[in-house]
Amino acid sequence: MQLTLGPVLFDWKKEELLRFYDEVADMPVDKVYLGEVVCVKKKGLSVKDLEKVGKKLEKAGKEVIVSTLAVVSNEEELELLREITKLPYPVEANDMSVFNIVRSQKEIIAGPHITTYNVPSIEFLQGLRVKRVVFPVELSRDSIRHCIQNTGIYSEVFAHGKVPLAFSWRCYTSRAYGLNKANCQYRCKLHPDGMPLKTIEGEPAFTINGTSVLSALTYTLVEVIEDLQSIGVNALRISPQYRHTKKIVDVFRKRIDGIIGPDEGMAMLQETSPQGFCNGWYWGMAGKEYKKSELLIQ
Repeated sequence: MQLTLGPVLFDWKKEELLRFYDEVADMPVDKVYLGEVVCVKKKGLSVKDLEKVGKKLEKAGKEVIVSTLAVVSNEEELELLREITKLPYPVEANDMSVFNIVRSQKEIIAGPHITTYNVPSIEFLQGLRVKRVVFPVELSRDSIRHCIQNTGIYSEVFAHGKVPLAFSWRCYTSRAYGLNKANCQYRCKLHPDGMPLKTIEGEPAFTINGTSVLSALTYTLVEVIEDLQSIGVNALRISPQYRHTKKIVDVFRKRIDGIIGPDEGMAMLQETSPQGFCNGWYWGMAGKEYKKSELLIQ
């Protein structure tokens, strides 16, 4: 089973991103996704920067894939899409517009924001040369297993991080500061792991990140690695966070390699997410819920 590092979803400064990817070169991950999924206005890494970082990661033995925006709605976003898909790497499509732009034999991977919820949708994408799918984050274990068994698709699953739930053309963070999207003043940079949103009662509800909404709790499948392997999942994705990404990657690598068990893996991750964890969607429950694996209870 491979371990992958997803694209950075938050707005980090250029020097922070460059330093982060220098560290990623030494992390035990097989694939690294670069690029912008959330907002075209982020000024972290340019397309030229991404190419330089990609070459460095390839020299370190990583497969590099470029990720694309989840919402493409205007010419500026289309232009970013055109430029990033020219890079010499496979492309993760998070919006179907990618298929209209990439017409060469370059490999396209269906990202988690393409709705591959069932066998017919995967078979349709296979007809468009798609050989790898990152399943939508809300898909349950049983649905994932059914799709793999009936299509034979190479499958990747979101296994750790704040879960991206929804995207909008409007910017939630700028509105929180009384600004509009056109004059956002890049307030996302003040929240490198997103802005917590709580209920009136003070309970964690969501994480706000520009035009996207993520889970309040950290989603983790660290306890069910063996189960994921048994249903045919080929790769697990770690979503980068501002701190502790290296430790998270190390824990997952040790779990995949069988060096540590489920309980030890979960215990080692506790300090990386003081607010707690969730895994409900994997078990067909509400996403914010956490369920101890029945395999562990036995």
